[in-house]
Amino acid sequence: TPAQQLNDPYYLYLGNYVKQGCLDKRFAYVQLENRGETFVLPRGEKLDGIVAIGLFSTSQIESLANLNPNIVFVDSSPFESRFDSVVLGYELGISLALEHLETLKHQKIGFVGPIYKYNDRHQNALEIRRQLFIRLMETRSGYDPDLMLDCTMDIESTVAAWKEYLKAGKELPTAVVCANEENAMGTLKALQQEGYSIPKDVSVVSFNDTPRSALVSPSLTSVSINTQEMANTALRMLAERVAMSGKAPIRSLPLKVIVPPTLVIREST
Repeated sequence: TPAQQLNDPYYLYLGNYVKQGCLDKRFAYVQLENRGETFVLPRGEKLDGIVAIGLFSTSQIESLANLNPNIVFVDSSPFESRFDSVVLGYELGISLALEHLETLKHQKIGFVGPIYKYNDRHQNALEIRRQLFIRLMETRSGYDPDLMLDCTMDIESTVAAWKEYLKAGKELPTAVVCANEENAMGTLKALQQEGYSIPKDVSVVSFNDTPRSALVSPSLTSVSINTQEMANTALRMLAERVAMSGKAPIRSLPLKVIVPPTLVIREST
């Protein structure tokens, strides 16, 4: 929804890159109307394909497929035997964050983010970044469950979780990895309100790296998920599945592309 995009502009940036990619390739772009579990095409329009950004329920997916079966999902990968998808290499992203913190000699590393989040079929499941963090920290013999904060992926929930954590008198981690940019920004806000200095007292690594990461103070070291490349990849894949100029599609087999993230080092570590 527009409100959710304002709270977490990651999907907004992805959508804008898709729109720009359509303009660059001279593809006509149509916004589908979301009516809960169904999607509606503006009257008089027809589709050659669909770029579907984010998470969708099974009924929503079937509604999209009824409009046109040529679908590329971006940031989710449901029904891989039917549809193309472009997703992020989450494990590499968490690995890059941990390797960077280890070069800075951090050993007490915590995580900020939710335990549960919707999966690729819009069902409640364990949040992937948190699970990867736990597994990778266990392989390093550095996992400490007391350094894990549970909060939804927004600033207000993150601030509240930190206040509860500090009020309980728990040991402060020397560094934290955050599930998304809102968790990182909430961490900065909460710790600075309590008089802590970033990164002197706690180093903070964010995830997503929208332009806001460079604008906060201190600027956020962040796992960049290369949103523009994800959008461009989705459009290239979609073009391969569409019959153009009377010619058969280049490809009929659905593919899943994993875009590797990169680490952008700034002032918060």
